[in-house]
Amino acid sequence: MVVLQSALAAMPISPYKGGKRKRHFTLSDQAYDHLSAIAGDARLSRSEALERLIRSAPVWEGSASLANGAWKLCVDYASDSSPALVDDENFSVD
Repeated sequence: MVVLQSALAAMPISPYKGGKRKRHFTLSDQAYDHLSAIAGDARLSRSEALERLIRSAPVWEGSASLANGAWKLCVDYASDSSPALVDDENFSVD
């Protein structure tokens, strides 16, 4: 038991500077389900998936994609009618 306690004490609470804090925001059911699917596929919590998705976009790219004019051109992958990006069975990197 002492070994387990010391191992847990040595583990960082969060790999991010300052750690994580609870926040409150709202999502549509479609967006929540899509986030759940992304997180599940990556074997991450929804919180960690969202953290990584946000951190992977530079501010200029995020703000440009979210601008009202550009948003109309974005594909809504949370929608049932969205096109598939990749056919997983025939996907290869050559």
